[in-house]
Amino acid sequence: MMKSKLTIVLLCAVVFYGGCASSQKTTSDQQTKTEEQSSKEEYDKLIKDAEQYEGYFDFYQKDSELYLSVSEEQLNKPFLMNFELARGVGASGLYGGTMLNIFEGLLVSFQKHEGKIFLVQHPHRYTAQAGTPQAKAVDLTFGESVVEASEIKAFNADSSRMLVDVYDWFVGDLSGISTRVAYAVGEDGQPGSATFDKGRSHLEKVQAFPENVNIQARLTFKNGKAQNAPRTVADGRYIPVSLFYTMVKLPEEPMKPRMADDRTGYFMTVHKDFTDDSDTFFKRYVNRWRLECKEDVAEGELCTPKKPITYYIDHTVPEEYRQGMMDGVEAWSKAFEAAGFRNAVQAKMLPDSVMAEDIRYATLRWNTSDQPGYGAIGPSVVDPRTGEILDADILFEANMLLNDKEQYRHMVEPRSAIESVFNVSEEELELMSRGVKTKSFYAEMNAQFDLVQSLLIARGELKPGSPVPEEFVHQALKWVTMHEVGHTLGLRHNFRSSIDTPLDKLYDKNWTEENGVFSSAMEYPSVNLNPEGQSNDGYYYNPSVGSYDRWVISYGYATDDTKAEEIARQAAAQGHAYGTDEDARGSGAIDPHVNVYDLGSDPLEWGKGRAGLLRIMIPKVGDITLEDNEAYYKATDLFQSYLYQYARTLIPAIKYIGGQHQYRDHVGDPNGRQPFVPVPKTKQQEALDMLTESAFHPDALMLPKDLYQKLGANRWSHWGNSNTYSGRIDYPLHGTVAGIQQAILGQLLDPVRLARIRDTEVKFGAESTITIPELMGQLTNAIWGEVSSSPGSDITSNRRDLQRTYLDAMTALLIDAPEGTPADARSVARHQLQEVHDMLEARLHPPTQNFDEYTRAHLEESKARIEAALEAGLQLEN
Repeated sequence: MMKSKLTIVLLCAVVFYGGCASSQKTTSDQQTKTEEQSSKEEYDKLIKDAEQYEGYFDFYQKDSELYLSVSEEQLNKPFLMNFELARGVGASGLYGGTMLNIFEGLLVSFQKHEGKIFLVQHPHRYTAQAGTPQAKAVDLTFGESVVEASEIKAFNADSSRMLVDVYDWFVGDLSGISTRVAYAVGEDGQPGSATFDKGRSHLEKVQAFPENVNIQARLTFKNGKAQNAPRTVADGRYIPVSLFYTMVKLPEEPMKPRMADDRTGYFMTVHKDFTDDSDTFFKRYVNRWRLECKEDVAEGELCTPKKPITYYIDHTVPEEYRQGMMDGVEAWSKAFEAAGFRNAVQAKMLPDSVMAEDIRYATLRWNTSDQPGYGAIGPSVVDPRTGEILDADILFEANMLLNDKEQYRHMVEPRSAIESVFNVSEEELELMSRGVKTKSFYAEMNAQFDLVQSLLIARGELKPGSPVPEEFVHQALKWVTMHEVGHTLGLRHNFRSSIDTPLDKLYDKNWTEENGVFSSAMEYPSVNLNPEGQSNDGYYYNPSVGSYDRWVISYGYATDDTKAEEIARQAAAQGHAYGTDEDARGSGAIDPHVNVYDLGSDPLEWGKGRAGLLRIMIPKVGDITLEDNEAYYKATDLFQSYLYQYARTLIPAIKYIGGQHQYRDHVGDPNGRQPFVPVPKTKQQEALDMLTESAFHPDALMLPKDLYQKLGANRWSHWGNSNTYSGRIDYPLHGTVAGIQQAILGQLLDPVRLARIRDTEVKFGAESTITIPELMGQLTNAIWGEVSSSPGSDITSNRRDLQRTYLDAMTALLIDAPEGTPADARSVARHQLQEVHDMLEARLHPPTQNFDEYTRAHLEESKARIEAALEAGLQLEN
């Protein structure tokens, strides 16, 4: 009986609690449905009355809210994000139209965690084959960065889409632009204080397309020191910039990469693949556009590309320059014929409805600035997986063609022509290696414009005061366009290409139409002027792409990998000369055939001709510029420009001393060369003779007094204009001349050069190079000629300055030698100082020459300085 009762009770309990569970489940389901309904209602509420943008990602905008609607399918799927400065301040590195991340866009994805959507940036340089243990190791080692996050506000009806407010992502510092702004308002190379001011920032526009979304925001940064703001900013307390963001779908089918080859000059996308069996794990891909044939073609025939590479001319470009740009773009089709494509590169005007920043359109744009920071820029964005170029936005600085003299007159300080090559900063070299034209390019183009204009006036082919001929402007613009487009096709600079043109072919139009005034549009050339003729009977710049361009494009864009490998092996062929940024600049620049701003197969001989032309032109500065009612400072500007170019002609000669020709040929290449070949000693001696004659001879830089009397600063006094030269109203003649000589002497005695000379003696034999004793001995004889033999002669002020520079340099080698200076150089410097001391003592010992007071004082001081240096050197040894 008890058992029955207990059974009944338990049964009732089971029934009771089962009923409770059922009731709780019903309540939970109802709550879930209520929450889902509430979320759906919230979703609908948030997007109600919002401006809707449907595309690759859907956005909804109203007031200060920007909602991103992201689907479950879009989570964890990588896409590309890129930043561009849509509007800058025209100074201090903030130039509208510039890409913030050249080449590599951000590889990002959306992830969902704990009720939030995260914008995650993925590392893409380190890879391994999927499914391998190495891939697991890479995933373990290299983490992702969360760059933004927002709470999920609501789900749609079937919970397949999530809504997040991303306004603060874009009206914020997602791009990291605050760092650039901070430097723009800093001083002495240090960043200033620039904090994002959300209250003065807003969203400007949103565009959505099937494969990309564009967002632009106007940002304001509060400046801690208004007085440090660029003068272009209306109110220095608030720095305005507009940021253009692109979110773009990556190609569904990644492009097949073309492996890079060090014999050809391409920008690269480089991965470290830990499943690669090479000794470095590096996989290097050339940056290039995807170019595929529309149809099958027979061997040797040209194919039509499925999608031509099309560049669009923006409406910011003045009408008179558009045709020159179009010609420069389409000139590249000739190079692509070598790769098997017809009409591969095309130019069109940008449709009015299109934003130039849209990643679907490669553009050429016109920009202006208050203080030029570049000449032209040719950046591109690539798929970081394969190196496929997805976009390019080329900028042209207006002042490059319009000849803004105010900034230019201070940038062409003559010694800077030499220092910009040998003392180039790591920062500038890095920018140049990425295809950015820095201020030195702008200065050079202005100097070349000056030379052409003044030469034509001097020859009576142009009236005084007339602008340079349209023919010259068109050729210059076409070449610069070809150059910048070349960068966006994947090509690096080629500063060796000028040696492919024999000197006697420079003015042969038939020859240069086919081969080029220089064999690559990627060169930095000097303007091509005949120093002997009465008119310029050749092209000023390349009329089309050159022989190197055809070869290098055929390597990068040939459809067959095996054929490309065969093409790369033709590096030693005539017309394929290649040397790039790190080969041409810096104290380590070793090859006198790899130069910026020279021409012809013999840079030394070309330099002699250009220097001779300038020596003829310099005394005519007043006659060329000073017409009735003209200001005298115009003569000063031209004189400064001429000296700048004169210094440029001497740069290759410096490289000849202890120089070696360097080549990239591989073992077994047809006509392959050794990696380093010494410059013949006879050529080195010829170069040293040229430097002695052009820079260290007593009459080298002496000019008529009536010319000096015309030189001086301009007299305008207002913002944006400096009316002094280095703080002086009159022209600093001695300082300018001494600056050129000091720069040359400093490079000849550079520790790297002296160390290279010693290495050359061991590698190739002492007979193959000018030795350190020979170099220093010849410099001593050239610089101290007035006292080298009895009875001596008075020494002019410029020569006294040069001799003091010599003493400074040799004394430094003796008692404070820079790191890396060979010990032998120190010993020879001591010997040379002793030689000069003995000469001075002989000249000052009775019976003495009746020197003027300047000369006697200079000789006595020089003797005392040498004695002090020799004594100090002995003390260091002890």
